[in-house]
Amino acid sequence: MGQMGRPRRFDESALLDAALELFWSKGFDRTSVEDVSAAAGVGNGSIYAAYGSKMRLFLTVFDRYCERRTEFVREVILSAPGSVRSAVHALFKAIIADCASHPDRRGCLMINSIAQFGDHMPEVVAISTRATEQMEAGIADRLRSATGPDIADVGEDRISALSANILLVSQGLIQLSRLGTPAERLHEVAEVFCDALPFPRASMSPVY
Repeated sequence: MGQMGRPRRFDESALLDAALELFWSKGFDRTSVEDVSAAAGVGNGSIYAAYGSKMRLFLTVFDRYCERRTEFVREVILSAPGSVRSAVHALFKAIIADCASHPDRRGCLMINSIAQFGDHMPEVVAISTRATEQMEAGIADRLRSATGPDIADVGEDRISALSANILLVSQGLIQLSRLGTPAERLHEVAEVFCDALPFPRASMSPVY
């Protein structure tokens, strides 16, 4: 997305990473430009010159976060070996592990931001929609990679709906983690869903 201002006189990647830490852990309302300035070691003036406002800074951070989440989902689901069922298991396992590695986070920044800004900030909706479509497309590509009995009777319409459903469950696992649900319980929930997938259990490679 486009950004305002003159050429950067600071490490933009480091600044955006610092801002993400704050927006994600504290929330938009409780994070100030001064907080970001202190965390990144970049003057307020430089931040305002580059982004214009806290909201424009947030949208830049949010876009970056959603791109990274998209890459994460696509890389895991497309690189997982074995059957489709085992690839979905691998995605859920990676999601649960990622939640455990960020105990100070508050769920998914994308989901949180849709809830907070979705009705009055179309940029948030547009970024989230694009990321969701790209994640679903990656999952659909993995489902289409199945051959033989794995893909029997699973048409394109079903693949599209399954991809959306798999992403929805992954987001539900994140929300459950936000509530403090133990990882063991999250794995149980994921396994029940995978058991119901319309692909044979016989070809499943164990993941847990």
